[in-house]
Amino acid sequence: MQDFHPATLFVIAQETLGFLLWLGIGLAVIVLALYAIALMRGLALRGAPMRIAAILGILVGIVAMAAAPAMTDAGFAHLVAGIDYVFIALIGIGGFVASVIALTPLLALLGLGGAREERVSLTAPAE
Repeated sequence: MQDFHPATLFVIAQETLGFLLWLGIGLAVIVLALYAIALMRGLALRGAPMRIAAILGILVGIVAMAAAPAMTDAGFAHLVAGIDYVFIALIGIGGFVASVIALTPLLALLGLGGAREERVSLTAPAE
């Protein structure tokens, strides 16, 4: 069970992904910071920002599905089994979900939301 230690799994991920691991971690930190800024400013993360992010997410998912075979050693001619199409669909769904999660706070910060909500305070209100 020592193989499942977090440090071991991190080293395996670092060996497998290389630079992409650090790029992914950096992008995740940026997205979390965008959510924190949007919530502290009291911006609505629903409505127009969510709809625009969903529309863009559909486009990203379609592009990811089209680009996945070309980015690997395989091509569209190598998609023969049903499971190949299932994984292509999962890549598209993953691209959709990731782009909606990442674009919603960005679009809200750009002022496309319009609605404001109660501001989030990191400290207790003074009485």
